[in-house]
Amino acid sequence: MRPPPLAQLEFLVGELSGPEDVSSTPWATGGPAIGRVRGERGLDGGVLVQHQVQERDGAVAFRALNVFTTDPATGEVLLYSFDNFGYPPEPAGRGTWHDAELVLERTTERGSARTTFTPTTDGYRWGKWFRAPGVDEWSPVVTGELRRTAR
Repeated sequence: MRPPPLAQLEFLVGELSGPEDVSSTPWATGGPAIGRVRGERGLDGGVLVQHQVQERDGAVAFRALNVFTTDPATGEVLLYSFDNFGYPPEPAGRGTWHDAELVLERTTERGSARTTFTPTTDGYRWGKWFRAPGVDEWSPVVTGELRRTAR
């Protein structure tokens, strides 16, 4: 029996939480946050769904529903991220593994986003960066390290 297409993303499954560092951006002021994620497999392992919440100063500051799948033509990992800011998730972030780090990138008319995930022994480190149109440098948006609290 062949493994599910997203077996390499097993580190994203379960309940995880941990500190995050939010950078000052046009969308948010900088400062510490707590990230909470619940990830589960769906469709016989063909998708992985994450419910993501970020809390700042005791209140929910950000919510997202992340849907991971693979492109059968290229094998790339695809990430469709729906969030409470309301921007559509098209096109999907497309990613591949660079050593032990999954790097996904997505470009729209608003700019480009880069999201990374690096498995750790008890969870993962992650980060998001943004690059405005016509700009060469990536600017940090958020970084964090989440640890498993339940499977």
